[in-house]
Amino acid sequence: MEKILLVEPDYQNKFPPIGLMKIASYHRGKKDYVEFYKGKAPYTTIMNFDRVYITTLFTFYYDLTVDTIQHYLNYMHKDNVYVGGISATLLVEKYKKELGIENVIVGQLTSSSLIGYKDSINIDELPLDYDILDDVEYKYPSGDHIFIYTTRGCLRGCEFCAVSKLEPTFKDTNHIVNQIEAVRQKYGDKRNVLIMDNNILYSKELNKVVQNLNSLGHINNTPNYIEPNYFEIMLKKIKRRKEYKAKYDKQVAELTEYLNNFISRIGSKQLSKQYQQILDYINKEKDKIRALKKVKKDIIPILEKYRFKKKLQRYVDFNQGLDARLLTEDKMKIMSNIAIKPFRLAYDSSSEEKTYKRAFNNAYSHGVKYFSNYMLYNYKDSPFELWKRLRSTILLYENKQDIQAFSFPMKYAPINMTSRDYIGEKWNKKYLSAINAILNVTKGVVAKEKDFFYEAFGSKKKEFIEILTMPNHFIKNRMLFKKSGHINTWKQRYNRLNGSEKKILLKYLCGLINEIEIKNKKIISIIELYKPDAIPATLRRRGAKN
Repeated sequence: MEKILLVEPDYQNKFPPIGLMKIASYHRGKKDYVEFYKGKAPYTTIMNFDRVYITTLFTFYYDLTVDTIQHYLNYMHKDNVYVGGISATLLVEKYKKELGIENVIVGQLTSSSLIGYKDSINIDELPLDYDILDDVEYKYPSGDHIFIYTTRGCLRGCEFCAVSKLEPTFKDTNHIVNQIEAVRQKYGDKRNVLIMDNNILYSKELNKVVQNLNSLGHINNTPNYIEPNYFEIMLKKIKRRKEYKAKYDKQVAELTEYLNNFISRIGSKQLSKQYQQILDYINKEKDKIRALKKVKKDIIPILEKYRFKKKLQRYVDFNQGLDARLLTEDKMKIMSNIAIKPFRLAYDSSSEEKTYKRAFNNAYSHGVKYFSNYMLYNYKDSPFELWKRLRSTILLYENKQDIQAFSFPMKYAPINMTSRDYIGEKWNKKYLSAINAILNVTKGVVAKEKDFFYEAFGSKKKEFIEILTMPNHFIKNRMLFKKSGHINTWKQRYNRLNGSEKKILLKYLCGLINEIEIKNKKIISIIELYKPDAIPATLRRRGAKN
């Protein structure tokens, strides 16, 4: 039996490490001991393991990732450290050279021979091990979905996208029934499915995929998901962790807390009294596992009577987005048999406006009510072109009160770049930082309400450019500085500048010239408002709190 440590650098990421979850399934199938750690484990932990697998995410996390890998190389021989994932695939030679390692896995882990084993198991097709997520305190925002693939790759080959290198061949890998049933049987039912395909609309098996989802209960306008009994799910989880020889104190504490809180749901005085006696027994017993098992027969009927059992709609999320160019009427008719939430469409260029609108109207006419748009910016577009795309979606949603919709602008960076500092040909440093300031306020998304959009981005090109030029602390706390009069002061000084003076101001804000080089009094006057000291301390504190 080997001892295996799975590591994800300390990213603030939405999705759990799917590759590591598959590796966990492989090693647990070999009866190995497996543990997951996020970040840099202490030496006293690392020394207990025979192998370390480290996943990598986006290339702009390169410095953090290399620092994490080097930490493990400090305490373990390089032959026992394996690195894989997105960044490792795109920058394989850079990792090998900088870290002096050879075990860098490129692309998908389609055979265990790639990590030194002779059983030739296709690890990429193994079910995910969700139990490793309980090894860490970090909670993945999308961690409670069933994650599946039905296809790999994409035939588009867009130059801004890494898929052609990560998954160079498009192929169907439809094992939906096996994937989902395996998860339900082992971990309990989960409401929603998150499909990680890069371009499922290229698949010739789309109809089969939807039929399989229907057979598993994912049927549009058919609520049939009932939340499983938490008590039973947690007991099984604790049992598995004992078998893995993993810690389970946290799970026991969570279950005990749940049971203590559950008493508020019980409407019968007699059952409430009986339940309280059970709680008193559990809470006083030192051996909580023994106590929980002993009361199982008596407590389950009470939990079943009062737990939440309303039938809910199951949703499917095609997380990587759906290709508007491929969304025909026939394909949309097929997809309308499942509830998709949200319906993600890519809208990366103004040249795609007609295609995007056609896809939106196609989906809307088939009953879709939840929309999300991926919008690439800082690529070949200009700042105003992004504004026009955002505005076109706002106008498209107008008078459609029955939908929920938002856009999700995504800043472009070359797929091999190791920082987020890239500036597109038609962009500049100040405008990018201003977009980031706006999106920080809106939590990364742009809602469908027109008044909100015009307030955040301006109602025309002139207003939009003004907002992008405004001090970022004014952008982040727009209402506060409007009320204080600072924004009005800034606008007055900005409007006094002519075109050439505005260009000089912008150069200064982009760090291309120093303040010392500026002799124009009007420009110097407005620059003062970009300095924190120009804002009263009381306002600075209120802005920081907001």
